[in-house]
Amino acid sequence: MSEAEKSKAQLVIVTGLVIFSFIFKSAAVYLLYAAGIVGVVSIFIPVVGDFIVKIWFKIAEGLGWFNSRVILSIVFYVFLWPIAMLYRLSTKNPMGIKRPVGKSVYVERNHTYSKKDMENIW
Repeated sequence: MSEAEKSKAQLVIVTGLVIFSFIFKSAAVYLLYAAGIVGVVSIFIPVVGDFIVKIWFKIAEGLGWFNSRVILSIVFYVFLWPIAMLYRLSTKNPMGIKRPVGKSVYVERNHTYSKKDMENIW
């Protein structure tokens, strides 16, 4: 990680703490102190600043892992699953895989491929 990226992450942490101090008035003093301490320590003791950035990115990685599972699960169970169940209830053979009595599922297709079929296949 370059020094510019580390400085940017430290600035984001300090800015976030300052913004939170405006939002949460009851803890504003403590958040401003925390922002000042993180900013000053990051400038004057780079090793500690690097450690703060590593912790910050580990927290972000954990939140990303957790949120991706939670958000994808919510999307699946709230939107996709009910739509699939309604579709399944409304049609008799939605994918065409139930075999008619005495018949095969195989569909014979008599098609001769030409050069035009192989152009722009995607």
